[in-house]
Amino acid sequence: MDKKFKFVGVNSIKFNRQFKDDTSCYEYLASLKWMDGTFECKRCKYSKFYKGKKPFSRRCLKCKYDESPTAGTMFDKCKFSLLIAFHIAFKISTKKKGMSSLELSHEFELRQPTCWEFKWKIQQAMQSSKLHPLEGEVHVDEFFIGGPEEQKRGRSKGNKRLVVVALEKVKEGVGRAYAQIIEQASSEEFKPFFKTYIQKEANVITDEWVGYLPLKKEF
Repeated sequence: MDKKFKFVGVNSIKFNRQFKDDTSCYEYLASLKWMDGTFECKRCKYSKFYKGKKPFSRRCLKCKYDESPTAGTMFDKCKFSLLIAFHIAFKISTKKKGMSSLELSHEFELRQPTCWEFKWKIQQAMQSSKLHPLEGEVHVDEFFIGGPEEQKRGRSKGNKRLVVVALEKVKEGVGRAYAQIIEQASSEEFKPFFKTYIQKEANVITDEWVGYLPLKKEF
């Protein structure tokens, strides 16, 4: 795939220029799906194809199976136009605070349940593969989610949720990050999180909380 064609960044003007109609969206998905130009039929594994009925689809020369660029993606069987689906995905992935299904419903003039369903698909697609742990300088800390409670101080969580977060620092500033809900700020709770999301060679920076100390043996 041509790197110039692949969209990167959060610039909405560039995004609107590249994805201006359904056709440009189908073309983009096709270029990602068959990036190296090769094709393998999902049904019979045959490698030769010709143009299918749908935009930028490929039809197997042997069994006649027609595969759309959206097949097997979160855009498959979408209840609205592919262009709108692209714009919803862009909004959700670039807005710092995200967008609720109600906000999406108002902006794109769709039913709220429809927006909720597609947003759920996007969230599933954005889940980490856990194949690329954080590296380099990694800052780790834990915090509570929820408002203040009477007679609850320090690390006493009450009805709030305790979350541990690991943040990768890069030359440009902030890199990737992972967060997970935990029950206690203990080494037993921290250890699985560290093993899953942080490379052992990383330079891990934490505060002086005793729950982190036992992890020095491995990190």
